[in-house]
Amino acid sequence: MTTTESSDLVTQIPANKFNSGSIDLNVRSYAGYAKANFQKKDVQLFYWFFESQQFHPEKSRDEAKIGATPLIIWLNGGPGAPSTLGLFLENGPYRIQDDVSGQLTENPYSWNKEAHIIYWDQPIGTGYSNVVGEDPETTYVDNEDELSEIFYQALQAFFQKHPEYLSCPLFVTGESYAGKYVPNIFKKIHTKNEEDSEPLINLQGFSVGDGWIDARRQTKNYIDYAFTLGYLDTHEKKLSLAKYDEFCIALDAKLWKKAYDISNSIVEIVSKMGGGFNPYDIRSFSDISMANTQAYMELSAVKKALHVPEEQAWNVADNDGPVADHLIEDNMKDSSDLYADLINLEQYQVLMYTGTFDTACGSLSTEQILYDLNKWDEKDNEEWKNLLRAIWAQPSTQVKGFLKQYKNLTQIVIPNSGHQVPYFQPEVSLEMINRWMRKEPFPIYYPPVY
Repeated sequence: MTTTESSDLVTQIPANKFNSGSIDLNVRSYAGYAKANFQKKDVQLFYWFFESQQFHPEKSRDEAKIGATPLIIWLNGGPGAPSTLGLFLENGPYRIQDDVSGQLTENPYSWNKEAHIIYWDQPIGTGYSNVVGEDPETTYVDNEDELSEIFYQALQAFFQKHPEYLSCPLFVTGESYAGKYVPNIFKKIHTKNEEDSEPLINLQGFSVGDGWIDARRQTKNYIDYAFTLGYLDTHEKKLSLAKYDEFCIALDAKLWKKAYDISNSIVEIVSKMGGGFNPYDIRSFSDISMANTQAYMELSAVKKALHVPEEQAWNVADNDGPVADHLIEDNMKDSSDLYADLINLEQYQVLMYTGTFDTACGSLSTEQILYDLNKWDEKDNEEWKNLLRAIWAQPSTQVKGFLKQYKNLTQIVIPNSGHQVPYFQPEVSLEMINRWMRKEPFPIYYPPVY
């Protein structure tokens, strides 16, 4: 192990939010800061990397196999949500129990069972990520180009520390507002590779779960979904659509802040008219608690283990606060055309998946967006529109999802899931991501047609 490798090595972490006991990590793990330059200032993005569980941290290592193992980048959204939330609540090797103990337990469905995975707190002001010696108010990003440039620099800085992972097939993944982050970061890496920026990154594909892509369409679908499931009556739907018309007028006038405020008010009021349902899981009247994760990440012992200064706060928000405020224009703009451009790069794999009970960014929106995209030539687009959707089931009575695959694009709808699919359907999500990365067939059958 090299000195630079040791500087961010993580071997042990506290066992719970009370720092009572510790856990020896069962895989090689690295955490800390990767630097980038933004507006002539040093930016630090926090990462936490876990090697695949195929490799023991102490035993002899097959470097060729390690370098051929897929590497997953995971990004949560918000804006302002640290990806370490996804680590402990969704697809990481440990889950924090939602009880008074705040105990860490091993996640049997962690996405690093067969792949390496790295969680990034980004953009600036999210999680532990910060600007060295500067007031962050002057250095929050205002658009995706700034965000993706910083991320690209930070990713390259990580590979400089750990060149053994540079050759890994790289998949950029995320959920929610990462529906904006993922395609822009993916495009940045692709463009840098095309420019022969060194070192080249082994980019293979991207995946978005329940992505926020098109504010106009998805705000309307939120109202429709609540009405269809009985959370609004006809009168309430008419009131909501009148407010939606105001939202569209503001969008058309490029009054981004006004449109953003109206959109947020629609989400809040529709939920309240429906008794306060959770927009991320309409079956529930409460959200997934992140209190234990926050308490854990604010422990001095955790910061020490992860090579983070004790005075550094762990900043967490969901479409609120300064990170979100600086991305309002980005939030309101439609990113559909970017998806069309990237899907048209047929050398890459694309996976779009959604949970059926997510009203904020769920299945209806992704279905409409992908149906309407001019992704390929006219013939292929028509083939997609007329494609018969398969049922992913194993055995045939145990339905795991509904699937469409054509060329390089895979679309999967996961039943009985809210917004955070790896949280609600952890076993299915692990199988999904592994089959997709390996280009392995899904066990499917086709329903009867009229």
